[in-house]
Amino acid sequence: MNFIKIDPQNRTVSIVESDGSNESFCRLIGAQFLDVCARQDNHDALLMDDDALDSDPQPQAFEFDGFGPLHGIAIVTGCNWDGETTEPAFTVEQVVERIIWLGSIHTKPTLEWIGWK
Repeated sequence: MNFIKIDPQNRTVSIVESDGSNESFCRLIGAQFLDVCARQDNHDALLMDDDALDSDPQPQAFEFDGFGPLHGIAIVTGCNWDGETTEPAFTVEQVVERIIWLGSIHTKPTLEWIGWK
């Protein structure tokens, strides 16, 4: 399957191939653990390094469609109604339009719990 890789260090957005497994995504971004963020109305989301904010120095950062700062390489994936990973609905051009490169900044890690009623 084809996915979209956002690399803030090199400020590039490109197509990458993956079998869609967590292990494959971890290899693509150089991470041990994944986090999902910046969910979109079209069911696309970004897979990120869960430990990026604990790195010293932190990886380069970017904003995506109002979400961020986000640190390190991200993979844009899609999702079907069964929760299975799919190719993203966004094109590379649509991803590029949603990015603001932030460069070398430091973000203090925070954790927010949101309860469901």
